[in-house]
Amino acid sequence: MKLPLPPPLVPLLNDDQQLIKIIAETLGRSPELVRSDLREEESDLGKFHREDFKRAGLTPHVWDERFETFYRDTPAPLTGHVVWNRRSEKLKMRAWVGEYLARGRGSRLQVLAIGDGTGFDSLYLAQCGHDVTYFELAKDCITFAQRIFDLAGQPVKIVVDTDELASQSFDVVLCLDVLEHVPNPPEFVRQLASYLRPGGRMIVHAPFFYVTYHNPTHLRANQKYSGDLSRLYTQNGLHLVDGSLLWDPLVLQKADAHGQAPRLRRLRVWMLRAAGCLLAVARFWSFPHNLIAAAIMKKTARR
Repeated sequence: MKLPLPPPLVPLLNDDQQLIKIIAETLGRSPELVRSDLREEESDLGKFHREDFKRAGLTPHVWDERFETFYRDTPAPLTGHVVWNRRSEKLKMRAWVGEYLARGRGSRLQVLAIGDGTGFDSLYLAQCGHDVTYFELAKDCITFAQRIFDLAGQPVKIVVDTDELASQSFDVVLCLDVLEHVPNPPEFVRQLASYLRPGGRMIVHAPFFYVTYHNPTHLRANQKYSGDLSRLYTQNGLHLVDGSLLWDPLVLQKADAHGQAPRLRRLRVWMLRAAGCLLAVARFWSFPHNLIAAAIMKKTARR
């Protein structure tokens, strides 16, 4: 008999007092200021991220070599990450991933969580019984994640340099809301695929279409990958096998040790490909997609 999965809203996410204490200690700010910042982020997600981006003199939606330094050293994303990780759309995605990995599998999986920010996806999957490795650039997020892993008593491994990641050493690579930020998504996917064992799976969410005022680090040049399976995944030896119908997330599988592609649930894959055609429209006209995304974000904001 399988044990029930933990809730995607891990206990710490629902404990404002503890969250405020850890954020305040991580950023060296007063609890009162952190509490105020959280309230503002709840009603306007990414507010402080946008303000810091503007102060840094960066151009929205256009890659700049300074982006990496911005991601690593800017403190503002920490609060935004915390708020995003308890939004209902994020909780739904996290629960989907946990249920998918539990489906028909009894073993502990080696999971690599790429760009996991505050670490709540890593923590959740560790609580699901998997061996998790966490990778992130942002220094404050790494410090915060270490605190929550320790508090939860979960031995999540933290990696801050991809050179520490061995080839073909993971059953699963989790990459949520990262690809839209990188200057060369196909090359980044190729790198991530190299970490997968034969037959391993990549779980990915990348809203390439969502290039708006609200997210200045989403790159306009990456809109051409919206709904694209071939250039991002197939050419890197990854085959579509499953996913949520709106690609939030999508599951791709690497060929097995004999070079064989996975068996497909044909109806499911057909439906996902059809949804991809709708997402592909955003390569040329993203207004309807962005309008719907903005409406969802506004509806799920906590007041």
